Amino acid sequence: MFETRMSALRTRLAEADLDVALITDDDNVYYLTGYYDYLHMEFGRPTILVVPRDGETLLITPMIDLNSAIAAAKVDRIAAWNDGMGDEWRAELPRAVHGAKLAIEPEHMPPLVRAYVDELAGAGKVASVTPILARMRMIKSEAELQLARHAGQVANAMM
Repeated sequence: MFETRMSALRTRLAEADLDVALITDDDNVYYLTGYYDYLHMEFGRPTILVVPRDGETLLITPMIDLNSAIAAAKVDRIAAWNDGMGDEWRAELPRAVHGAKLAIEPEHMPPLVRAYVDELAGAGKVASVTPILARMRMIKSEAELQLARHAGQVANAMM
């Protein structure tokens, strides 16, 4: 399911003439990879999913979440970072976005990350990937529908 979603996003990035999407919304990171970060909260420690239309996917996540990311994330590579060590989450981004037509989730990107991305890409030179993801998430696959039905059955049984 996650590989299919990632493939669909890559296709839509190509159709929109975008090179790289930076996904920072926890729900969309999960939707594309199967991974939730620590307590599903940011705590000033961003998790960033880098999805190029061509090339390897990259999950940038705090070191505290590395074991969970390894166990759950359907990505090509994981880059874990530690607070106060090196460039932290910034280390991988220059290479990932250099010269790329970039798409982000403006409403869900932490301000600190957004400022750095604007510095790398140039303020105003990024597009929003939010409409692409919203359209993708509106149409459910049979597997997603089955999960929703099962969740409804569980909720009904609990009531």
